[in-house]
Amino acid sequence: MHQLIPFIIIIGTVFIAIGAVNIFRYQIARKGLRSPFTQKLERFPGQSLLKRLDELNEEISIQTAALLSVPIAIYAGYISNLYFGNRPFNYIEAIVAGVFATGFLGYTLFKLRGFLQERRNIRLGYEGELTAGQTLNRLMLAGYRVFHDFPAEKFNIDHIVVGAKGVFAIETKTRSKRTTTNRQQDATVAYDGRALHFPNGTDIDMIAQAKRQSKWLSNWLSQAVGKDITVRAIVALPGWFVKRTSSKGIPIVNPKQFDSLFDHIQARPLTTEMIIRISYQLDQKCRDIELQA
Repeated sequence: MHQLIPFIIIIGTVFIAIGAVNIFRYQIARKGLRSPFTQKLERFPGQSLLKRLDELNEEISIQTAALLSVPIAIYAGYISNLYFGNRPFNYIEAIVAGVFATGFLGYTLFKLRGFLQERRNIRLGYEGELTAGQTLNRLMLAGYRVFHDFPAEKFNIDHIVVGAKGVFAIETKTRSKRTTTNRQQDATVAYDGRALHFPNGTDIDMIAQAKRQSKWLSNWLSQAVGKDITVRAIVALPGWFVKRTSSKGIPIVNPKQFDSLFDHIQARPLTTEMIIRISYQLDQKCRDIELQA
């Protein structure tokens, strides 16, 4: 029983902290105050990724706390068992405790490494969507409606642009660059209309995903407004110079080229009434952020 004292102290402290937080929340709620905000807000660029980042930060905090506390608790439990039980030192028991602590450390470090790597990838994607989204927002000055992080069936469409020239679904892909002496070559991707040829490999999935999502959105909007709506796919590659070797294929650009792209892209005209109807349907899906102050 004595060896359980350190674990009881640690677990008890955690439960006391959780209980105190819940009591504080209850006391705040009992004050009879409510948020002055009644209208939901639209989703912002990369919102789903930002939510995942928050979850990962919480997981990393938990794993770090366990990494620091559990081995100490194991050691303290073993020492407490010797002291309170008035038992002599036993090498076998010490080795077993050490193996258990080492195994826990290895498992926790493995999980922590995975969470840290995922957090880096998610943050990279979030920063890419934020970059593309803020650049797309400037199109609103030209009369376009811009929506971000549109929730679809088990996936999200990064950005949707609606205007007189048509409807566009933009998929943002953020990819790290190599660190070599030839910075210009390392920042260039060749696009032949079918695949993207990066310095360290070829990718066709980006294009396929953008096409799938634009097709899904086209079907969804057509049903929502009762008229066939064509949605064109665009891929955004923040930080990359896209070198086209063919005029075929969907547009793939650096977000800095959005203004030029939408100035020169072929129009598939929409009436003002249809733009309003499409925008209403998109707004209903994207306006789901509840403020909770």
